[in-house]
Amino acid sequence: MKKIYLIIGALILALILLIGASVLIDKQLEKDTSFISDHIDFDKTAQNVAYTSSASNGSSSSLDMEVTEKVAHIDDVSKIKDDYEVINTNIGEIKIDAGLSEEEWGDRIAIGINAQNINAANDECQGLFYYDNMEPELKQLYLEIYIAIKNYTEAFYICSIDPEDIDYAFNCVMGDHPEIFYTNGYMYTKYTTTERIIKIEFTPAYTISYEDVQKYQKDIDAYKNAFLAGINKNTDDYTKIKYTYEFIIMNTEYDVDSVENQNILSVFLFGRSVCQGYAKAFQYLSAQLGIQSTLVVGYVGANEGHAWNMVKCNGQYYYIDCTWGDSSYLENSMSLNSGGINYDYLNITTSELQLTHVIDNFMPLPPCTGTSDNYYVKEGLYFRGIDLVQLDNAFRNAKTEGRDSVELKCSDSEVYDRLGEYLLEENHIFDYMSNDKESIKYMQNKDLNIYSFPLR
Repeated sequence: MKKIYLIIGALILALILLIGASVLIDKQLEKDTSFISDHIDFDKTAQNVAYTSSASNGSSSSLDMEVTEKVAHIDDVSKIKDDYEVINTNIGEIKIDAGLSEEEWGDRIAIGINAQNINAANDECQGLFYYDNMEPELKQLYLEIYIAIKNYTEAFYICSIDPEDIDYAFNCVMGDHPEIFYTNGYMYTKYTTTERIIKIEFTPAYTISYEDVQKYQKDIDAYKNAFLAGINKNTDDYTKIKYTYEFIIMNTEYDVDSVENQNILSVFLFGRSVCQGYAKAFQYLSAQLGIQSTLVVGYVGANEGHAWNMVKCNGQYYYIDCTWGDSSYLENSMSLNSGGINYDYLNITTSELQLTHVIDNFMPLPPCTGTSDNYYVKEGLYFRGIDLVQLDNAFRNAKTEGRDSVELKCSDSEVYDRLGEYLLEENHIFDYMSNDKESIKYMQNKDLNIYSFPLR
């Protein structure tokens, strides 16, 4: 009888292990299908091509801030004014929807919500993407939030009584201002009668003390000065953008456990971050060079939250993803050009971005259709056909500059296939590589039609 029980137990255990193994296999397959690029070993003697994939690391990032709502009921409505206050500013005549008492109105003015500061803030925010593209009637709301956070205001009665408008304006402020590294959300209190909302008190959620903000700003300034020391501010837009992209990647490691990783402190103080830290750091530094850069949020892979940038270069919009440009983000990356920098996502179009990214932004964005300032176009690595002179120059220049690899981007899949056939199937890749090589390893990004060949 014991033997029967032992046999039954063994069968049950085997079944459990089999189910467990199946789950593990399924999960591994799910992980492996989220790869960004294929890594390929190519042997010129055996003509053997073996494919393995590397999964992309997930990154959790968005402008979803911590928002807390409270509700307070007003019984005494005698002090509520029937008429609404109006402020005359450079952005027009602004009506204050909140029903405030004279004392509450005076409190707003005392903390700096006045025409003079609104005009000054309006001048500061001109040229920022979200502010410039907001509905005119919501700009007052944006400026009040900006002034309050900039002054480290604890709480104030805001002009709007619409929680959705407040949330939208707050996201626009945070999207425009990477220098606000000490706020991660807000609380609002609705004061209501039985019929309607009368006023809303807005309280920013500060993550560090005002004294620490001042202390960290000195460290940020030191990083900024080191950055500025390496470039001529009078150079062209493309050079500024490329320099900023490279500087951040070379000085930052991707680390999901990094501290302050949703803001610029993670990059500037600790050198370790995730995508939102990379994107805000790029936005902050490029602004020092007069480049308009915008924080964009959405998803990659299996609905992983992600952040990157939209940049204005020589009058045209492009997308940039510093995180995907850092080979420390990719497992076993072969993108070793200039010390581990991947240029595939430097100044790309909307259509190229959407092959791997899903835009889920809080404000619609203009189409990015320009190609003249794409990295591969600017660097002579963009192929519209098989150009032997261009190929020779690409490999020669890479070797002369001491780069670890050379990347070639094709204008479309047809050119990509033809170039692959010429270099790989016909073995012409060895015309450009060392003669003593019997096999080479290379990477291909089929989404963007890019080949990458290591030179070392």
